Amino acid sequence: MKYQKLKEILKNKVAPIDYSIKGNFTGLQYGDIKLEKNINKILICVDITVDSIYFALKNKVNLIISHHPIFPGKISHFRHLLINKLNLLSKYPISIYILNSPFISSENGISETIAQTLYLKIDKLFKIKEKNRKIPVGRICRPLELTESNQDFTLKNLLERVRRNLNKSNVSYVGELSKKIETLCVVGGDTKENKYIIKAVKMGCDCYISSNINHYLATLAQELGLCIVNISHHNAEMLALKKLRNLLSLEFPHDDFLIFDSDDPLKIF
Repeated sequence: MKYQKLKEILKNKVAPIDYSIKGNFTGLQYGDIKLEKNINKILICVDITVDSIYFALKNKVNLIISHHPIFPGKISHFRHLLINKLNLLSKYPISIYILNSPFISSENGISETIAQTLYLKIDKLFKIKEKNRKIPVGRICRPLELTESNQDFTLKNLLERVRRNLNKSNVSYVGELSKKIETLCVVGGDTKENKYIIKAVKMGCDCYISSNINHYLATLAQELGLCIVNISHHNAEMLALKKLRNLLSLEFPHDDFLIFDSDDPLKIF
């Protein structure tokens, strides 16, 4: 395929620039790739690690599509690890395209993938204000029952579904296990601001699903009567990237889309 065709899909559908949150880079971060260049082998990964770069070199990849950037912000000085990565990348003509925060909000992005994986019906978008824009970072959902039952769908039922469908043996949460869950807010990225929690409550949500929930936000949710389900940041991203690989493979059936299936760096003993 021509790089231009892939770029149009990445820029307009997979990670729309209008969904970018302040401070998050999106687009081509490394390499000089012409729009008319033919690319036929693409690697999709969560992070640009030394291991993922080695994998790309071994498989002679033309382009890496990564959720996270090589470095998160401005470079104040070159660390040894970054130098190693750049040195490896210089050995082969590889370019790197970063998805970042827009991939959380987009159609078939991280938030939608979590909702679908947990068998939740999406009712509407959960939007936050970013300057003069409204970004649909999350999805407002309701649980779908797997079998006909007159019993309430509770937080315990949801946690069991999370453990089963996201393949996690342990899930941290806030709330009473017996609480009835009717409306949920799913946000695929980190939740670092209390405005997300407060807005979810105002929208009538019983439960909030996200990752990297800190102690302050967990306490706030508890006081507001909002259940919290804290899922694995890495696992949610991997699910969405594997789905992206499948979608791009259907769009470009004559090209190879590889996935670097990395493990969650955070372990649970």
